[in-house]
Amino acid sequence: MILGAHRLRYEPLTAYITQRPGVVAAVLCALWIVPGLIGRDPWKPDEAFIFGVVHHMIVSGDWTIPALAGEPFLRHPPFYYLTAAVAGTALSPLLPPHDGVRLVNVIYGALTFWLLAKAARELYGEARDWLAPVLLLSSIGLVFPAHLLVPDNALLTAFSAACYGLALALRRPQAGGLIVGTGIGLAFLAKGTAGAIALTLSCAVLPLLASRYRTKSMAGAAAMVVLAALPWLAIWPATLYFSAPQLFGDWLAADLGRYFGSGQVRSDRATFFYYLGVLPWFAWPMLPFAAWSVWHGRKDLTDPAIAIPLVIFLATLIVLSGSHERREILALPMLAPLALLAIPRLSSVPRGGQYAFFWFSIAFFLFFIVAIWFMARMEPGYVPVINIPMMIVAGILTAAWLVFMFNVRRSPERPLLAWAAGATAFWGVLMTLTIGYVDNAKSYREMIGSLVAALPKDHGCIVSVSLGESQRALLHYFGDIVTRRVESGHSPQSCGLLFTEGTRERGEMTSPWELVWEGHRAGDGRERYRLYRKAAE
Repeated sequence: MILGAHRLRYEPLTAYITQRPGVVAAVLCALWIVPGLIGRDPWKPDEAFIFGVVHHMIVSGDWTIPALAGEPFLRHPPFYYLTAAVAGTALSPLLPPHDGVRLVNVIYGALTFWLLAKAARELYGEARDWLAPVLLLSSIGLVFPAHLLVPDNALLTAFSAACYGLALALRRPQAGGLIVGTGIGLAFLAKGTAGAIALTLSCAVLPLLASRYRTKSMAGAAAMVVLAALPWLAIWPATLYFSAPQLFGDWLAADLGRYFGSGQVRSDRATFFYYLGVLPWFAWPMLPFAAWSVWHGRKDLTDPAIAIPLVIFLATLIVLSGSHERREILALPMLAPLALLAIPRLSSVPRGGQYAFFWFSIAFFLFFIVAIWFMARMEPGYVPVINIPMMIVAGILTAAWLVFMFNVRRSPERPLLAWAAGATAFWGVLMTLTIGYVDNAKSYREMIGSLVAALPKDHGCIVSVSLGESQRALLHYFGDIVTRRVESGHSPQSCGLLFTEGTRERGEMTSPWELVWEGHRAGDGRERYRLYRKAAE
């Protein structure tokens, strides 16, 4: 015991934590999900161009064909964009658009936590339902994506719905089938075919492993899955096909090609075992507890409490590993079944292991929280501002974490509560004390403002070369600039101004172009953006 720690013990609080773990879990989820969603600009890479698509929906009113800076952008189906646009529009009187749309993640996060808790209740009983959201928010890999404007958050909600639906189907087949079908449909409209394929494969394989899914009532549940999924799978593709057949073909080829190989090039690290290499840190600390459950339940894998999350996890791992797009964020849907899989054998973890992990959690987060408070390095070009309210909030979070740690009674769940509380405090302190540093490193607002000031009056059209998707989106948002891209077939000579993206060492243009402006983000001294004017003949 740490010297003097007994002074932090308050028996009424200890009793409340023990008797109301569901309330404690809900508070942790709320404190974890909100920090970092507002008070900053869109961050590159993914969030910036996804916000660009949402911004186009808001200003154009076209909610059928996703577009980025005036060009169709069909990387993902439109459901997440649409819900984010609704959130941004509803909150526009109170918040700037980039903050308002990002708050849609509160809805997706709350749904994900709730659905996983419901699935855990069906599989493991009411006394343990709170463990699933606590395990999920503890995951290292979830922290950053959950606070970004990315459709993977809707995909995680879809997988949580499928987990709950399959668990509920054991007791209420029709209702369970309806929820599973909705999960498959949401997975498709959030990110495309891969998630829907993984969940469909799970539904097909599960009856082969668990006999309770090979009954007449489950045949009715399977029919309900199909009926519930069909509208999600058919309405938007049909609308796109009849309104723009060429775009439908482009979307389908890109979606299938991304996951099954046409035109995709593997990087050196993109092997079949890529996600097996990512998961040990991405799914920490759930993965070792999930592995423990599988090992100790290996003689009874037909038990739905193990079979459901195990099948969904393995099916998703196989689909992702066989694809040609390998990115860490794509592993996000595997966290939902892992959170469930870590629960059933938790009480059998040796007491020495529980004790060691509890103190490791305290030491780990104590080090990093203290490091944040005494951070000395600032981002280049950033002038720090002492924000007293934010410092007070960070101080309250730090103190509350310390008090909480020494008011949790010994139990098999204590190490997980310790890690979840530490993760919540760490993220809250990080986002209250350092969000300005991070925003300075990732924001293009000041650079684009400088560019707009340098533009000649009545400048006419601007052609661009090698301009990234994130930069196109933020030029449109911050500067109301939509360029004509050479990559889309426009001639470099079609406009009087040329905008390029490059580095200090490359990307400069020669005659007949004259340099008008050059700039870069404050947090990146290597990149260079240049504006040229066509010289008079």
